[in-house]
Amino acid sequence: MKSIQQKIMLLTTVAIVIVAIVVGTSAVFNLIQVGEYDSAQILNLTCAKEATAINRTLYDAEEAVSILADYAEERLFSVEKLASDADYRDSYTVQLGNIFANVAANVSGTIAYYVVYNPAIIESEGGLYYVFDEDTRTFSPEEPIMIAAIEKGDKDSIAWWYEPLETGEPTWIDPFYDPVSDREIISHIIPLYYGDILIGEAGVDIDFSGIVEDVKNVKCYETGYGSLADDKGTAYYNPNYEKGTLMSEMDVSEGLTFDAESNGEELMTYYFHNVQKQMAYTTLANGMRLMITAPTKEINAVSNKLVRQVIISTILVLFIFFFVTLMVSRRITEPLKELAEVAKKINEGELEVTFPKETKDEVGALTHVLEKMVHHLKHHIDDLNSLAFHDSLTGVKNKTAYDEAVAKLDEMEGDKEYGIVVMDANNLKKINDTYGHEKGNIYLKNACKLTCRIFKGSPVFRVGGDEFVVILQGDDYENCYKLMRDFDVEAEKHNKRTKNEWEKINIAKGMVKYEPGTDQNAEAVFKRADARMYVAKQKMKLAEIS
Repeated sequence: MKSIQQKIMLLTTVAIVIVAIVVGTSAVFNLIQVGEYDSAQILNLTCAKEATAINRTLYDAEEAVSILADYAEERLFSVEKLASDADYRDSYTVQLGNIFANVAANVSGTIAYYVVYNPAIIESEGGLYYVFDEDTRTFSPEEPIMIAAIEKGDKDSIAWWYEPLETGEPTWIDPFYDPVSDREIISHIIPLYYGDILIGEAGVDIDFSGIVEDVKNVKCYETGYGSLADDKGTAYYNPNYEKGTLMSEMDVSEGLTFDAESNGEELMTYYFHNVQKQMAYTTLANGMRLMITAPTKEINAVSNKLVRQVIISTILVLFIFFFVTLMVSRRITEPLKELAEVAKKINEGELEVTFPKETKDEVGALTHVLEKMVHHLKHHIDDLNSLAFHDSLTGVKNKTAYDEAVAKLDEMEGDKEYGIVVMDANNLKKINDTYGHEKGNIYLKNACKLTCRIFKGSPVFRVGGDEFVVILQGDDYENCYKLMRDFDVEAEKHNKRTKNEWEKINIAKGMVKYEPGTDQNAEAVFKRADARMYVAKQKMKLAEIS
C-alpha cells in the first residue's frame, strides 16, 4: 500500500504537469493577443499624442479667427456705412487689426493674418494684410488683398476665397504655396457676415513646414515613421514618396481606406515593398489624416520575445516543481491541519485569522483562495457599512453621514477652519408633478454631479429630498467664493446646452464660514447658511416671476 506521502507526491506531480501545460499554453496564447492589443495601443496612442500636438496649433488658429469674426460682427454698426464711409471703414479696419494682432500673434507658426472685404459691397480699397517678418520677428503690414483686382486675372489663385463661401462656415484650405511669404502654408478662413450679408473673410496662414517637421520627428519603434495625407490617401508628406503622390501610385497592397475619422481600435495591415506593416491614423482638425506606420516584425518583437521566455520559463518551472514536490511532500499534512483550523475559525465568523505560510503547491493555492475569500468578505462588509452612509440615488453621503461629520466638527479642538454651503434644488416638486419622479431623479443627479465636480475637495451630503450640504475644507475653504461663482458659471453653461426643464440645474445656495465668536457649533453655521440660501431662493423665485 502506498503511503499518503506517496499518493500526495504522485497526485501533485501529475497536477503540476497538467497545470504547467495548461498555464503555459494559455500564457503563450494570451501574450500573443496582449501583444497585438498593446501594439495597437502604442501606435494609436502615439498617433493621438502627435495629433494633439498638431491640433493645438490648428485649434489656436480656429479660435483666433473665430474671436475676430465675433468681434467684427459686434463692432459693425451698418453695412451701408462700411461700404460708403471711408473714414468709418478705416477706423473699423484698425479695430479689427488690433484685435487680430493680439490673438493671431499667439498662434504658433502664424505666417500672416488678414481681413478681405467683399468686393460686391465695397469697391474701393480696404481690409488688412499682415505678414510675419523673420528679421524683426514682428508682423508687418502689406497691401490689402483686393479680390476684384485678382478676379480680372487668375481666379484659381484665390480659390481660398470661394471655398469658405460654398459652405458659409469656417474652412481649412489645403496646403498651397504663398508667393508673399515664399512658403507652403495652410489657411483657416471664416466668412464674416452681418446678418445675412457677407462683408468679407478673415483668415490666418500657418507655416505648413512646421507641421511637416513635427510629423518628420515622429518616432515609433525602430523604423516607424509618420506621414500626412488627405482622406483619399494622397500624400501631403510621406518619407517614401513625393508630395501629391496618389494612393494608386504607391507600392502598397490594396484595401487601405481613410474614409473613417480614424482606424478605431484595430490597426490597418498592409504590405509595402513586400514588407508587412501596420498603421494607425487619425483625422486632424483641418481634415488631414495623420498616419503612424511601423513594420509588423518590429511591433511584435517584444511579444515574440516574451513568448519564448514564457515557454522556457514554463519548462524550467516544471523541473523545479518536480524537485520541490519531493522536498515538501513530507510537510504537506501539517499545513493542511493548520489550514483546516483556519477554515473552522472562518466558519465561526472570525475573520481576523493568521494563515499558514503559503507553499508552492495545492495547499498554497487553497490558502491563497481562502485569503482572497476573507479579503472579499471584509470588503463586502465594508461595502455594506458604506451603503448605510451614502444616498442610493445620487451616490453622495446621506443625512446619517452628515450628522456624524457635524459631530466630529464640534469635537475638534483648537482653531477650526471650515464652511458650510446649503443648497436647495428649486422646483423639484413641480418637475415631479409635471414630468414624473424619474425626471425629478435626473434633475437631482445633475445638480449633485455639478456640486461634486465644483467642490471636489469637500464632502457632499444629501440631507433632504431636494437639499444638499457641502462642508468646505482645505483648498475649497480657501477658494470658496471663487467656487461659488464657478458653480453659477458652469450651471449656466449646462443650462444653455439643454432645453428640458428636468435636465437643467437650478440651485439656490447659501454659504458661510465658521466664526468662533458667533457660532457655538456646526448647527449654528448650518442655520446661517440655510438662511442665506433661503434669501437666494426667494430672489430666484422673484426673478422667475419677473
